[in-house]
Amino acid sequence: MTDVTAFNVDSSNSIHQEIVDISQKRVLIIEDIGEMRIMLKSLMTSLGYSKIDVEYSGQMAIKRILEKHYDVILSDYNLGGSIDGQQILETSRKNYAQDHSTIFIMVTADTAYESVVSVLEYQPDSYLVKPFPPAAFFRRLEKVQKQKKIFEGINTARKLNEYEKMEAQAKSIMAEYPHFASQCLKIIGESLYARGRYKDAKSHYMLIIKNHKTLAWAHYGIAQCEMQLGAVGAAIKKLEQTIELSRHFLSAYDLLADAQEDQGNLEDAQFAMKRALEVSPRSNDRCLRLADLSAKVADWETAEHAYSRIIRLTRDTINEKVEYYYEYLKCLTNMMNAGGDNAKLADKFKRSLIRLRSFGKANPAAISNSFRIEIQQYLTREHTGEAIKSWKQWNRLIKSGQASPLTDAQKHTLKKRLGLL
Repeated sequence: MTDVTAFNVDSSNSIHQEIVDISQKRVLIIEDIGEMRIMLKSLMTSLGYSKIDVEYSGQMAIKRILEKHYDVILSDYNLGGSIDGQQILETSRKNYAQDHSTIFIMVTADTAYESVVSVLEYQPDSYLVKPFPPAAFFRRLEKVQKQKKIFEGINTARKLNEYEKMEAQAKSIMAEYPHFASQCLKIIGESLYARGRYKDAKSHYMLIIKNHKTLAWAHYGIAQCEMQLGAVGAAIKKLEQTIELSRHFLSAYDLLADAQEDQGNLEDAQFAMKRALEVSPRSNDRCLRLADLSAKVADWETAEHAYSRIIRLTRDTINEKVEYYYEYLKCLTNMMNAGGDNAKLADKFKRSLIRLRSFGKANPAAISNSFRIEIQQYLTREHTGEAIKSWKQWNRLIKSGQASPLTDAQKHTLKKRLGLL
């Protein structure tokens, strides 16, 4: 089974397509504008593709990508929701939900994308700026398909963890196709690192930088090797260089936070995550990490903002979790304890508590946690009477099985705090 292999444009700009069997190929179109969805589907159908899924939501697109393999993904950059095309690309590449054989083409109306795509860590195989004629789309797709064919052996070797074979094939491709040298050098570094040859990989990346000082991925490669070799301080310096060269290199922020946390520099790790979120403000994982680091350094205001962002990003999606509300309520309680605006914080607390109990009503542990934090909040505000009312309601739910039970020791401690002993 092979792909569409050739498109020829004649003098009248009509496109002749040599189509071979692609009936089993899967396509995912991610686009929030109906007319554009129809057009992209029509273009792919005209090439012979029939297994075409269409999504208008970034959230649902990520769900599909994590569930099944696609051969071609066409995604709009600005989807208008909490997830954009770049995050979809990052998720699919970073989590290896789609292997390197998947064609990912970004479609965007944002001409500014042209100025940043070359420095992005996770780059699409190609991109098109709207509006574009069908001929331009076909030419881009053909070009990417040809490149995928050239790297097909490497992609297969990667899936089989045959790293030595990857390296040998990369060297062969580089000799035959010099214009792919950068991709091949990157693959060789990946191969050396995957085989645990960290000193060799470091030397490989250093030689690349000697000739090409501004390649962010090579600086990042050195930082990865330094981390594995135990030179955390050197890794931190290299990661800062990586970010200076490309502020969009998101993995550099992640590894920088790891390195700083490894050194016990929690506030510096927190700062790394703040910087990452300036570049990728819709990243749920990085919001979670910022919230966790902020809680560790008792920066409850930043933790509260981070959890608030997580709740907004995940609400009414498959990623919404009761834990986010519970942790958010803990942040609000700690802010009250630190002398914050209790009236304003109490209002936020009440609204989030209602959502937690509604969302987690079928989860006895979530219900118990909601009462646990509510009582703590009342005691923080010295509203003992309200805390006792909350305990009585909680106790009734425990007896009915709607809330998870407490141990005798936990009951004794709680009653003592409430002055009921």
